[in-house]
Order: sequence, then structure tokens, then C-alpha cells
Amino acid sequence: MTRTCLLLTDRAETAADLLVAEMRRRGAPCVRFNLDRYPAESTLTYRLDATRDSVVLESDRRRLDFADIGSIWCRMMTPSGFPADLNAADRKFAQIEAERALSGLLSLPDVLWINHPHRHVLANAKPAQLALARRLGLAIPPTLVSNDSDEVRAFIAAAPGPVIYKCFSQGLDLPPDQAQYTGVVGASEQARLDLIRATPGVFQHYVEKAFELRVTIVGERVFAGRINSQASESSAIDWRRRPFDMDKKPYDLPDDVAAKLRAFMRAFGLVYGAFDLIVTPEGRYVFLEINPAGQYMWVETTTHMPITAALADALCAPLG
Repeated sequence: MTRTCLLLTDRAETAADLLVAEMRRRGAPCVRFNLDRYPAESTLTYRLDATRDSVVLESDRRRLDFADIGSIWCRMMTPSGFPADLNAADRKFAQIEAERALSGLLSLPDVLWINHPHRHVLANAKPAQLALARRLGLAIPPTLVSNDSDEVRAFIAAAPGPVIYKCFSQGLDLPPDQAQYTGVVGASEQARLDLIRATPGVFQHYVEKAFELRVTIVGERVFAGRINSQASESSAIDWRRRPFDMDKKPYDLPDDVAAKLRAFMRAFGLVYGAFDLIVTPEGRYVFLEINPAGQYMWVETTTHMPITAALADALCAPLG
């Protein structure tokens, strides 16, 4: 029996459109579960008794028995399809209940996840990322993660140059007026450092850049793209201020750096990950972070590297 790939996503996810099209081109069965339609417009039913257990999804006029699933592409695990007339308290309750019902999927046996949410959570921890990168021999910026303003002031005072601040949570999908960009901690920011007691932050020595890299890994396959962040003053510290100035030609990542990034993936049990690296004027490669669910479509669109096909390869492997 041919098994099915489940895509956990929502209707606005354009990368899912590409992936569905690729799976259909291959004739590989897949079902898209748009979580912005769950629970109000979709149903998820668990049946358990003394002799058996089963999970059945009904969404967009499709019915899927979870015993038929071989792989799951997990773009998100947050349901958002709630009736508009719920008050705040009822909506919060409904959100928690729907999330806990959905979490029953986490223990499905014999299923390949890209990536399993537990692996995502572990790998998404910035201190853990940096510690692992250092242990694997990747260069990292000296870093302080804290909500203690005295510790931050001491870190800034001891730094040989500028110190930058960045949030734990930031993404490419926020509107410009809501994005929290990485920036240098100047005098005005230092005067307000007591605010971090409520919002711990990441502080790092500033690293001079020749350019930056977005390195997307799917399984053992490495797709590197060069970001020309230093071509404009506006993107010199944070390239997301002027996305996405990337070379059309894929970047040839040195074998030793690629090997360390693959080892990083294996250590966290990831199948997919998007790394951000700095290349210094001296040619040194410096690890900044990994986003275990980072956007890749802009890289594929610019460089024509076959990232969607690589994802489909990985998802189809358990479907036979």
C-alpha cells in the first residue's frame, strides 16, 4: 500500500503550494491540512478502545486515516481556525484545547517528520545552537543571553568593538513596521537596558562582514546562497532590511563547513534547517543561527536550486 504525506500548513503558505505541485507531479499522494481551518472547518477524530486506536482527519472534503501516513511536512503546529465571534476568554480556551488535540499527532509511529516539533523546539533554542556550533568547531560571536542589565553593561564594556542586540523570535514574514531588526546597542539603548528584565535578549560582539550566507540543508543536501548584505548601508547589520539581495549563482560552500553543518543537523535530529552565516573580510565562516523551519522559497526563486525537489525526495522516501 502506498502511504501518504501530510502537510501541516495554512492557506497562506506559498512554499506549501510549491511542495503540493511537486508531489502531484511525481504522483505521490499528499494531503494538505490547513490549520487556519482547524477546528471550525476541519475535524480531527481519535478513537481508542481496548483493541485498537485510530486517528482520522477530514478537511477540504478529503478524508485521511493516519495509519496511511508515511511522512509529515510540519510548517506549523498552531491551529487558528476559530469562529470570529468568540470572546477573548473562550478563544484562549479553544486555542489550548485545539493545540492539545493536535499534539496527539506527535506520537504517531513509523512516520518521518520534517521536522518533528520536539526537535524543532530543541534546535530553536539560541544558546543551545551556539554551544553546539562551538563544540563542532564552527566560529561563533562572543555572546551573552540574559535579562540582567548589569551583566549586559559589563559585556558591552569589555567588548573590543560594537555590541549588537537581537530578539529570540524574529522572522521574514512580519510587516516592516512590526519587525524587530538586529541593531547596534548605542547610548540610547544602554540607557534603557533595564527593560530586558521582562524581555531577555541576545547580545553579541559585532562581526565584520564581507557578505552573508543562507545555507539550507535537506537531509545530506546543502544549498548555499550568498547574500550581498554589505552592498547597502541599510542592510549592513541586518540583511532583512533589504531582502533579498542574493546572487543568482549558488555559493560553493567549503566541504569542511558543510560537514560541520550536517553534523549540527544530525545532533539535533533535524531533516531540514536554514542556517545564517557570516563570511568575514578574512574569509572566516562565522555561525549566527539556524531556523529549523526557515523560509526557503526566496532562495530557490533567486538561485533556482532545487530545494522543493529535495524536500519532496525526503518526504517520498517513506511513502512506498
